[in-house]
Amino acid sequence: GGFASCTGALVNNTSQDGTPYFLTANHCLGGQNNWVFYFNHETTGCNGNNGPTDQSVSGSTLRASNGGSDFALLELSQTPPSDFDVQYVGWDNSDNTTVTSAVGIHHPSGDLKKICFENDAPYHQNVFGTSCWYIDEWEDGVTEGGSSGSPLFDQNHRIIGQLFGGGAACQGSSNNGQPDWYGRFGASWDGNNSSSRLRDW
Repeated sequence: GGFASCTGALVNNTSQDGTPYFLTANHCLGGQNNWVFYFNHETTGCNGNNGPTDQSVSGSTLRASNGGSDFALLELSQTPPSDFDVQYVGWDNSDNTTVTSAVGIHHPSGDLKKICFENDAPYHQNVFGTSCWYIDEWEDGVTEGGSSGSPLFDQNHRIIGQLFGGGAACQGSSNNGQPDWYGRFGASWDGNNSSSRLRDW
């Protein structure tokens, strides 16, 4: 329908068998059986507003979700074709507080792929009852609406969370200096059953 919302990432499993698991935010859920997932919606430079939308998969099944860390794990209806050259991202479930820096990759408002850099150490915080990594302020780049569910990577390039919310946004062409909160992958690992935790998948 021309409406783009939320971001996510394909995540690897311990079997490394290419099961198309897609990590995003719990608050993004609704109608995911009919979602269209776009890949490689990006450009080689920083300018321009148009990127390819010819690589997509339609439909998914919800495997697990939990509002306590705002995660949702979907399984795509089909594996993305090899010519999409997708990457299955690694992750760290240790919930280790020795993370020294972080990077966010996202599609604000469904826009072309963007990147943010946090040069300081994110830390654990409980925000509105959600177990989060707290980003005080991005040093370079910024998220916006539509970035929800996007992966947060540690200094080892492993996912440690997905975007829950925050006040970060553009102020003209600059970062407004506000914080962001990411649901913690380590907190998502365990739960009451397989539909509320990542461990089983």
